[in-house]
Amino acid sequence: MSTESPARTQPSPAVTLVRDFVNTVEWQLDDDSWNTPVELASWLSTHTGVSTRNLDAGDLLVARRVREGVRAVLLMHAGHDALQSSIADLNDALSLLPLRMSFDPRGSATLVAAGEPGVAGPMSVILAAIDSARADGTWMRLKACSRDSCRWAYWDGSRGQSGRWCSMAGCGNYIKMRRRNGHDPAVHDMIGPATGADRPPTMVDVAGRAGVSIKTVSNVVTGAWPVAESTRARVEAVIVELDYHPNLHARALRTGRPTLPISG
Repeated sequence: MSTESPARTQPSPAVTLVRDFVNTVEWQLDDDSWNTPVELASWLSTHTGVSTRNLDAGDLLVARRVREGVRAVLLMHAGHDALQSSIADLNDALSLLPLRMSFDPRGSATLVAAGEPGVAGPMSVILAAIDSARADGTWMRLKACSRDSCRWAYWDGSRGQSGRWCSMAGCGNYIKMRRRNGHDPAVHDMIGPATGADRPPTMVDVAGRAGVSIKTVSNVVTGAWPVAESTRARVEAVIVELDYHPNLHARALRTGRPTLPISG
């Protein structure tokens, strides 16, 4: 019989909130729950209990950057190297949230928004949940799936905390079958184990950092579809920052369409 406490085998409400926050985008489907500031405000209000108003595109981008920064941390929990500058970008996004610490009459500390609450109000609840999970020792059990195209946040309830997949029947079995069929999982949709060096970025990393969809990144890279100039500039800046090198030749072979070079 396991002697592990229930708090260690089931996610706490704090961990569940952070997990749901990270899982507001499904990269395999390229489906984001926050396509507009209104959708972001609705999700944050529903899940944190803190109402927001007058959110704009800048708030949406900051929330997405925080989300992907936290995902980068969860990938490290699963035994992977951090993407170059991912933690620095997370810290930079957090610095844009006007938050301060406040104490209630009983001496309990909490994060609150300074000035107009905006997106900082509900985001303070997300950050407090992370701190709560860290304090009770469950934070390291929240991980991100090792399948590159998935990266779904999940609770690792295994005794040895050795889980690597959001689902063994799904992503775990997919990688296992690719190995069995002779495919190199490090190249085909698997994030490699930590080596102490920066791991190479993929299109998912570019999309997450730029706060856009994978399809938008693909359109910028291939020129297959027009992209708003401001969005294109942001994506191209991230491509340069991450030193991302898409395999355009392989993409052309798969699609049968020629590709265009990235401008700038």
